[in-house]
Amino acid sequence: MSMKEAPYFRTEMTPIRSVHLSPTQIPANITEAYRGLHRIIDCDPAYGAAWKLGGTTAATQRIFKVNKLYFGPLHEREVAVLPSAAPAFQTYELKGEAEIALRIASTAADFLRADRKNTDEAPLSMLFDAWCAALELPSSPIENLADIGVTALIADRCAAGFLALGRAHPVDDFTNWAGSVLRVKQDGQTIATGGSSALLSPPDICARSFIIEALAQGFSPRPGQWISTGGATPCVNFTAGADISVCYNDHEELRFVAGIGTA
Repeated sequence: MSMKEAPYFRTEMTPIRSVHLSPTQIPANITEAYRGLHRIIDCDPAYGAAWKLGGTTAATQRIFKVNKLYFGPLHEREVAVLPSAAPAFQTYELKGEAEIALRIASTAADFLRADRKNTDEAPLSMLFDAWCAALELPSSPIENLADIGVTALIADRCAAGFLALGRAHPVDDFTNWAGSVLRVKQDGQTIATGGSSALLSPPDICARSFIIEALAQGFSPRPGQWISTGGATPCVNFTAGADISVCYNDHEELRFVAGIGTA
């Protein structure tokens, strides 16, 4: 009698060797996938310095056959504010998409409880104290990720790679991103354009929905952690050594050299 294979979970910071998963190698369901992430976080509390969201765009919901968001924790080494180069280590892929990220406020502590039911009604400035334009650089070694499904993606920490955060801007109760335009440039040429309208919900609603879902799955988001709300632009490949910048409404928010950790 053959033994069942252990489900795949990403235990390395940044795998650089490809894997091809079979259905017997993935968690049985989303709940089991999140339980695996709990074990990873329990072993190293530096995971969860930021959270990356998926399923917040029509494209990701279609590809992974879901109707709500999913998420993965980022390690503190996978996050940097205004880095001069990114990622800081070698990754399997070198690509990225511009996103809106929000930082959980200290005043949100009372809402970060599983028994709190009205997180969606809390004033924006009580939940979040800052936002920024960010460049999320996903990287997954799973060759057949789109085919194998969302449980494998969650077990892979949602293709965690690196998150480059731009200049922080304060949040107030009137902050909104409607009509915003985000541009990703490589060596001065625009290679991707989008905005908050690419998301199925405004960035703050995505972030609120993450908090509710994370609490439901037993996670503990904390003040000071960033939530990157999903691809506001298409995800595009970068050339190692290229100059990458992100503009928000034509204001440069972030600039770095791509692929410093790649060979």
